[in-house]
Amino acid sequence: GVKGMILITGSSGFIGKHLVRKIPNYVSAIGKDGKKIDLRCRDQVLKLKKVDTVIHLAGKIPSEKNFSENIFFEHNVLGTLNILEYCVKKKIKKMIFVSSYVYGKPTKNPINEKQIVQPHNAYTKSKSLAEELCRIYGKKFGIKIIILRPFNIFGSSLKNGFLISNILKSIKNNKSITIVNKNDKRDYLFINDFVEVILKMINYNCEFEIFNVGSGKSISFEKLIYLFEEKSGRKIKKNIKTSKENHIPKIQADITKIRRKTGWKPKTSLEEGIDMILNKKRLSVKK
Repeated sequence: GVKGMILITGSSGFIGKHLVRKIPNYVSAIGKDGKKIDLRCRDQVLKLKKVDTVIHLAGKIPSEKNFSENIFFEHNVLGTLNILEYCVKKKIKKMIFVSSYVYGKPTKNPINEKQIVQPHNAYTKSKSLAEELCRIYGKKFGIKIIILRPFNIFGSSLKNGFLISNILKSIKNNKSITIVNKNDKRDYLFINDFVEVILKMINYNCEFEIFNVGSGKSISFEKLIYLFEEKSGRKIKKNIKTSKENHIPKIQADITKIRRKTGWKPKTSLEEGIDMILNKKRLSVKK
């Protein structure tokens, strides 16, 4: 089981919601007044009580509301800096940081952890800077830090603005969906498998490690939509576009390192994951 007290930042987010079901004794980033604290505000962060392990999930993700670029730096860089300062002040020995896909347009697929980091937008730049801070603090203050670089994590209660949430909306409301570069391939991992990785990391012993986390398989946007059509029995109206901007034809994780070091491997296939989301959705539509 999970040992010791655990602070989870971002416990109400997509990953957080799924993770807290598995960690009964977690502390969330809540102030004395019961309100969520602002991780950008160091005073508030330093008032959090001491724990054994920090799982840092909180941050701003891109959404349909176009955030100004600095919002990513404020939340993801400054927020992470303040959490690291809290670890130093409270002498917390271990932190797990959930980063992002930071490789931009990869030089080769599948992508392992040695591949050059070249973030392709403000969000991934902010995550890459936060990783750098983790590396500096980990080394200087002896905090054991594990950085997870998830590829596309999907599941129920995924935030709006992602292809899969758009597909689900389209199935529910019969609205058409826009696909940009339909042949581009991505690596999708089901949320339950990702949660299992985080749980494994709590007891994983190391000084500083970075792990890519994905399914190790890659599928095109078009084929993904086809799978949803097949599983839901609904035809999805598609609006096909092409774009050269930030164009990444294929992303596939090499998960050799995490398999070798921890024995973890994905249990849920993309098809099973889609089934699970659709059944949950169907149940919630019927009520």
